[in-house]
Amino acid sequence: MMEVYFDNAATTKPDPRVVEKMTKFLKEDFGNPSSTHKFGRKARVAVEESREIIAEFLNADPSEIYFTSSGTEADNMALFGIAKTESKESGRNKIIATAGDHHAVIESIERLSEEGFQTELIPLRKDSSVDLESLSETIDKGTSLISAIHYNNETGVINPIEEISNMKNEHAFYFHTDAVQSFGKTKIDVRKFNLDALSFSGHKIHGPKGIG
Repeated sequence: MMEVYFDNAATTKPDPRVVEKMTKFLKEDFGNPSSTHKFGRKARVAVEESREIIAEFLNADPSEIYFTSSGTEADNMALFGIAKTESKESGRNKIIATAGDHHAVIESIERLSEEGFQTELIPLRKDSSVDLESLSETIDKGTSLISAIHYNNETGVINPIEEISNMKNEHAFYFHTDAVQSFGKTKIDVRKFNLDALSFSGHKIHGPKGIG
């Protein structure tokens, strides 16, 4: 009986080319990229080449690409990093996300709230997209960060991240999007969309698990 896999939104089968490439590093080029010997240098070259490829795809600078262990860790790093830095440097401590965000973002918002940050979850419209009018009304001079998922992992709705980023013309806030579901499916230009932080995960695009 033939089995068919229909759950690519949850995780994908690693591409054979990825498996082949990874096998080489597991068997031969296994050095620590922070080491200065030959094995380490070869691993470092591979890491930096990967960084450059991802940066080109996003129209970002290689220095802006950070590797994490997952999309969840990437979300956490962006939200906690920006929120706490802005609170310390500018005193702004209002964080806004949407009710349709991934649980990794929602749980980060809840934790920030417990730590004393002012947090808001923007409701969704009937089509499950973010209510832009409500979002606009919620932003104020104390807002430091807005996070909105790009492609929703359950409903498939596509949020208008470019319209949200345009609100930065009137309000100075940082904008993060969880692009775990959209990365690799559509062209994302972080400069065009005026994004300050973006998260994605390798296992959603036929890459390995354990990287974001």
